[in-house]
Amino acid sequence: MLLVSMNCSAKDASIENVGAETFAGIIELNKSNPNVVILDIRTPAEFRAGHIAGAVMLDFYSSTFARDFKNLDRSKTYLVYCRSGNRSGQLMRAITNLGFKKVYNLESGIKDWLGKGYPLKKI
Repeated sequence: MLLVSMNCSAKDASIENVGAETFAGIIELNKSNPNVVILDIRTPAEFRAGHIAGAVMLDFYSSTFARDFKNLDRSKTYLVYCRSGNRSGQLMRAITNLGFKKVYNLESGIKDWLGKGYPLKKI
């Protein structure tokens, strides 16, 4: 979709789809690690309504999303989520050749996170 035109490194990304428990565990184990980034790819309104603590927002529907994502530091580990897993799933399919070190996708999105009783932070 939005990332089809991204031409970068041919090195394959290490992508793993995980459930809320694993996602939360990775966050807990890396809460002080600046090389692990929680990336919320929902809209600004969705982000303001509640997001995982420590997450940074990168709006999937923004006209600059492809460019902004392409400019992320590939040496970092990213924990990516959206509302239901649809947007993040599209992103996971599009980044296989972008040279990212490690990317974890919250497979069923924030819905799974909330369904398992994990908290959200509101602004």
